[in-house]
Amino acid sequence: MTAKASGYVHETYVAPSDHTFTLPDNITYVRSTEAEGLVQIYLRDLSAPFISLERQSRCLRTSPHGIVNDDRVVSSPAFLLKVVATGSEVSLSDVWATIYAFWIRRSEQDVVPLILDSDSFMNADEILAYLTSTGLAFYPPDAKTRFELLLVRASFWQGAGAPTDSHWLQSIIPHPSVSGTPFPLVQSFTRGEHVLTTHPLRPPKPAPGSVIYSRFIFTVNEHLRFIHIDANNPAHFEAYARWQNSDRVNVGWKERGPDEKHRKYLADHLADPHTLGFVIDWNGELAGYGELCWGKEDPMGTYVGGLGNYDQSTHLLIGEEKFRGRHRFTAIVTSLRHACFLRDPRTEIVVAEPRADLPIVQLLIAYLPEELNRELELPHKRAAYVVMRRERFFQAAMLN
Repeated sequence: MTAKASGYVHETYVAPSDHTFTLPDNITYVRSTEAEGLVQIYLRDLSAPFISLERQSRCLRTSPHGIVNDDRVVSSPAFLLKVVATGSEVSLSDVWATIYAFWIRRSEQDVVPLILDSDSFMNADEILAYLTSTGLAFYPPDAKTRFELLLVRASFWQGAGAPTDSHWLQSIIPHPSVSGTPFPLVQSFTRGEHVLTTHPLRPPKPAPGSVIYSRFIFTVNEHLRFIHIDANNPAHFEAYARWQNSDRVNVGWKERGPDEKHRKYLADHLADPHTLGFVIDWNGELAGYGELCWGKEDPMGTYVGGLGNYDQSTHLLIGEEKFRGRHRFTAIVTSLRHACFLRDPRTEIVVAEPRADLPIVQLLIAYLPEELNRELELPHKRAAYVVMRRERFFQAAMLN
């Protein structure tokens, strides 16, 4: 093997005492401050706190109930969730934005005890039902009232309770307003040069130019978006063709050629139900190109075997030199995996198969909590087969 199987070290992110960021709609600002155990969240009016979370003396059990022996049980101080703006109505979207800002400040904790201040919330029962029915929070075994809860970080990042207009997936198919369930299982079939398999019928793609995924990246203080590539958009096509024709990108992708070749590649992928190509956008500047693929009918799936109906794979190139570097690379690849896990909750693993001798292999296993499963021969290259598992991702990925 050319690389060790794992080497991931989670990098701790410490949020500044006063910080402002944008929600996935890339319009709405949220500000949060923290001092001496008091976290204050500013919504709508960034000069006045709207909701606060204050550390209490009351502790609740955070160790998994029924798993950890009593002599190993860990309990942590609870935070009191309280409305600061007297008389203000608090929407469920406000609660979600508050939890977002709070988890950025507690990214090293899996669960955090929470006490909902029923006196300050006019709709406390509605908020309690929202938190528990979406899975954002659940009751600890030592709760004394129905307003004592445990917030779950992994649930939040899996999209639990996310408003449709502020979801990291900006082009959800089917849209929740149309259907409350994932795209149904309908048997389909693909026959090609390297593929012969049954698989589920895939949902239609969003229109070219649609924002697929959107998230503020705290480590670089910029907004990252994945936009479905539009070959008829001169900015998209010029950037894509220039990147593929560069010496550095061509080493890995081998797609150098005239415009006609690039237009055919993009047209073929647009027509292919199993692949979704997109440009990577940092604060409005194009940075690279990537693809989300359904793994079972991908040619790679034929050679690795064992992929489930909803497992996925990804491809990536960073075209612009200014957008390379550890923090941006980690953010982009983490977001690729995040988008895959979000677009279908039945996805258990996300895989990649970069050329085994490229530096990206070492970067993937160093900066993401995924494993180098093995090296294998494909028709056009010797590949490193890298696997990210759902549970591990939401446990350890750097989503800040």
